[in-house]
Amino acid sequence: MMFPASASSLLRRLAHGAAAVLVASLTAVVATAQDDRDTDTPTGAVWLTGRTIAQLNAQINAGWRITDLEYESTSSNTFTAALVRNSGAYAKGWWWLVGATASQVASTLSTNNARLIDLEPYDDNGTTRFAAVMVANTGADAKSWWWYYGVTSTQIASALSTNNARLVDLERYSTPAGERFACVMIRNTGADARGWSYYYGISTSQIGTVLNQNGMRPYSIERVGSNAYDLIAIQNGGTYHWYYYGLSSAQVTELLQQNVARIVDIESYVLLLGGRRYDVVMIDAANDLTRTAWAQFDTSIGGAFGARMEQIGGGVLADMRSDFVFEPASLMKTVYHTYAMRRVSLGLDSLAANVTVPLGTVGSCPNNNGSSTTERLDVVLRKMMENSDNNRTLAIANRYGVGNINSMAAALGMSRTSVNHVIGCGGPVPNELTLTDICELHTDVANGYLGAVRDEFYTLMADGLGFPTWGSADLGARINTEAAALGLPNYVRDAFRAAVLVAYKPGGYGINGLSYMSEGGFLRVPFKSASGVVTEREYAFGAFHHGASSEIPARNGVSNATLAMVWDRVRAALRTWDNPFTGSISAFGSSCSGTAGMPRHSGSGTPQIGSSVNFNVSLTPGGAPVALALGVSNTAWNGNRLPLLLDFLGATGCELNIAPLVYESYTATARGTYSRAFPLPVDLSLIGRALYTQYTVLDGRANPAGFTSTNGLRTTIGGYR
Repeated sequence: MMFPASASSLLRRLAHGAAAVLVASLTAVVATAQDDRDTDTPTGAVWLTGRTIAQLNAQINAGWRITDLEYESTSSNTFTAALVRNSGAYAKGWWWLVGATASQVASTLSTNNARLIDLEPYDDNGTTRFAAVMVANTGADAKSWWWYYGVTSTQIASALSTNNARLVDLERYSTPAGERFACVMIRNTGADARGWSYYYGISTSQIGTVLNQNGMRPYSIERVGSNAYDLIAIQNGGTYHWYYYGLSSAQVTELLQQNVARIVDIESYVLLLGGRRYDVVMIDAANDLTRTAWAQFDTSIGGAFGARMEQIGGGVLADMRSDFVFEPASLMKTVYHTYAMRRVSLGLDSLAANVTVPLGTVGSCPNNNGSSTTERLDVVLRKMMENSDNNRTLAIANRYGVGNINSMAAALGMSRTSVNHVIGCGGPVPNELTLTDICELHTDVANGYLGAVRDEFYTLMADGLGFPTWGSADLGARINTEAAALGLPNYVRDAFRAAVLVAYKPGGYGINGLSYMSEGGFLRVPFKSASGVVTEREYAFGAFHHGASSEIPARNGVSNATLAMVWDRVRAALRTWDNPFTGSISAFGSSCSGTAGMPRHSGSGTPQIGSSVNFNVSLTPGGAPVALALGVSNTAWNGNRLPLLLDFLGATGCELNIAPLVYESYTATARGTYSRAFPLPVDLSLIGRALYTQYTVLDGRANPAGFTSTNGLRTTIGGYR
């Protein structure tokens, strides 16, 4: 039997645990919001396990909202829960109940005009009780929906058919009458329509087959016994998603961080010998740039990987495992370089100073045994940063002391950075760095930590548009391709290239069969306003793959991730340079009659800097001398307003249309034409300026003055500001 939830007087509970059903139905509005399990808009997300009601309330009071709730113990009221920040795309009015009877759930729904998003039933000595999470069923969140408890699979199928609905929650529980289900469903029409399916008691291998064959992703998994699951699957529209079985809490957290994901469904249970375990469904929680960087890594080679980019003086643009402590290998040399340049900036050392360089080495591991040489400090730093020379790195460590280098890092707020062994020797204790820390270092340098030697700091590093170090693509080639696609002239492309700075340092170790690859650096790119004003924006970035089973895909992943992040900003800046001012050529004024007709002045070509225009004259006597006048005004000349009639000279009906500054003399062709090609130099100050021209034609029989004049021509010079 089915009863409307809003009519609480019709709520029925059959004696001795027989099937009781509760249905809520509301009409959806046209603008429909996605449910939490569909929404992949980035947001803050956490998961908690072993928490009491008071502990969950503390999290809730800090601005969080429960999206999935699992009982760990109904006697002690402890829970596993997934939560999101109750703001932005996830902001909703919501409520939650624990240990509630069906009538209490119904009353809360009715009072708040709410609908259920998660329902956890259990039998309490013949009374069905619930933990329930609900949201306001109003505005964009309003949907037609129903909920049921104490029902069989047959009754669920009937309700789905009757309501033209799909399941959003399915829970199995024990009652005195046997196994029953509680479920929540919404109408599967309009904006809520999805391809979907559901299954009872299938194995993990069957889940994989179902999802792969039908292009679906798990929406909800409910553990049944020890090796089977009830599954709700939904058509996947391209959303990144993951699902796992039997994880420890540490593994859940690790995978959430590595996938940049949030939990949409989690099952919590205890194994006899394995302790508490979790089955979990995750969905993408990364922004577009983070996900683009994530996609560059090879997930099949194991290890941990991450990427970060932040605008200096702005926000974080990409963030994946920014606080994971990784082995940086030669990327750590950036910290050495900063310390040396800090000493120079303070006048405590000089780039011209001589430095003793030990030449002892075993493989890639430098040592102080054997011979040495002497080099200038700037040479040592360049070889350390550009060539990644380990002996020069040891020379810097000898000169300043590793303890002082570590102290500087700590003073800069690089709290997880530590030099623990000679770089190039690979241990035994790993060196430590985080992406947050390397970005902090570059931010401090950009903000003046090195004073007047800031630019020298970048020059001594690997820099240029050949970035990144590894991989199959480079930044310079991408700029050229994009500039061509935008139709930018070469002078614009080249000016943009010259204004881009990328200074970076890679690092890589192979230790005990595993690879540790990283890269980090600084980016400066020029953005243009509509009026052509350039504003430089600066960024710090980095990426790593820690403990990968294969070196080449690990290093290529790091390079491709850093290139993807840098290219995102470089491409955005380059598009602001696609800001053309369109030049034009237009005639004005009048010509006067000659023996071959009225000579005409016209223009052709491209009126844009870096191109040329043709100043043409026609309808002159064959072979006549002609003079081209050029000027920058057509309003006044020698105190006379223009146009100026030349009748007083005997050139009846002729006009001076421009104020000439330059005259050029030529001879017309036998056909009475001439064309002067006039190149426009690449000079941005010319853009928007006007050049005025007019021809004078010697024609002795035309009038007493013996010459005629053409109309004037205004050439407004265009270009990319």
